[in-house]
Amino acid sequence: MRHARVMAIRCRDCGAPLYPRIFRQWNDDGTVAARFAAGNRVCHIESDALVAITDGLSERIGYPIDRVAIEGQRKATRRLTDDFMSAGHGVFSHIARSRVGSPLTTDIVLGVGRTAGHGLPEVLEYHRGESLRLEIHDPYCVPLVVGDAWGSFESIHNVTAEAAWSAGPDSVTVELKKVRDGMVWEDPLRFQVERIARLPGDVRYDRCGRCGIPKEVTSSISWDLDRGVVTNKVTGRREATVIVESMSALLLELSSELGDEVPFMVQDILKDYTAESIDPETAMEIRSAGYRRALDHLRVRGMGNPVKASCYKGDLSVRIDNPFSGIFLAGMIRGVYLAVEGVEGRCDWAIHPDGYMVLSTSPRHA
Repeated sequence: MRHARVMAIRCRDCGAPLYPRIFRQWNDDGTVAARFAAGNRVCHIESDALVAITDGLSERIGYPIDRVAIEGQRKATRRLTDDFMSAGHGVFSHIARSRVGSPLTTDIVLGVGRTAGHGLPEVLEYHRGESLRLEIHDPYCVPLVVGDAWGSFESIHNVTAEAAWSAGPDSVTVELKKVRDGMVWEDPLRFQVERIARLPGDVRYDRCGRCGIPKEVTSSISWDLDRGVVTNKVTGRREATVIVESMSALLLELSSELGDEVPFMVQDILKDYTAESIDPETAMEIRSAGYRRALDHLRVRGMGNPVKASCYKGDLSVRIDNPFSGIFLAGMIRGVYLAVEGVEGRCDWAIHPDGYMVLSTSPRHA
C-alpha cells in the first residue's frame, strides 16, 4: 500500500517519521506550530490525562459526558481543518476536495493522526463525500478520536454528517453519513477562542542536521507507526499531539453545556492526575533541583516557555510565556506542587494579553 510505505519513511539521521517533519514546526518560544494552518498551535499531552478529564467529569457530574466532548471536538476539528483546507486562497481547498484529491486528503489526515499518536485507523468502507466507516485501534481518547474523525470528514468533503460509534476494549468503530451538502455552522461565534500575543523566546534546540527536528524531541519521543501510538521515553507514558485551540474550544463546549464550574473541575482532575504520576524519588529530585527544571519539558511539548519558577518557604511563583492553556497548566502545576510539598496549594493565576501566564501557589492553610 503506497500510503503505508510513505508512512514508514523516517529521517536517516534522527529517525523522526515523515509527517511530523512536514506538518509541525518546533519554535524557539516554547510553541509548536501546525504548518499550513497559520496561527494554529499543537502540543503533546499525555493521553491518560485526557481520559482522566472525560472520565473524571462524568463521575463528578453523575452521567457520561462523552457526547458533549465528541460534539465539542467535532466542531473544533471541523473549523480548524477548514482553516487548513482554505490555505492558498482556496486553491488548495479546490484541489483537496476534488474527486481525485479528497480520497488522498482523507488518507493524509488519517496518516497525520497515526503519527500524532491517535491510534491506528482502518478504513472499512468509504464512499467519497457520502459515508465513511472507520475502525480506530488503540484510540488515544475515545470521545476525542470520534470527534476528530467526524469533524475531519465533514470539512474534507464540505458536508454536514451524522455519526454513530461503538467502542470496544481496544478500538472504536465510527460510522459517518452525509446529511446534507455544505457545513452547517451552529452558533459560529461560539468557538472563537481569543488568541493572545506570542512572545519571542531564546530556546536553543539542538536540531537534526538533515530534517531540522530538535534532537530533544526524538530523544524523548518514540513513534510506533504500526499501532499509531506515541510514547514518552522519559516517563514511559503514552502521549498524543492535539491542536491547542481544540482544547480551548472543548473546554468552552463543556462549560457551556455542563456549567461554569467545569474549568475548576478540570484543574482538580489534572492536579490529582499529575500528583499521582510523580513518584517520591522524582518529587525529591524536583525539590533538590528546583521547579524550573520540572517545567522545562513544557517547551518541547509545545505547552509554553517557563521562564521563571521559584519556591521559597512553600510559596511557588511561576511565569510561563506563550501558555497553551491556563486551565491545564494550573492543574498540572498544582499537581507538581502537591507531590513535592505534600500539601494542597492555594493557587492564583492569570494570563496577560501580552502573551504570558503568571501563577502563584502557597500552602492552603497559609
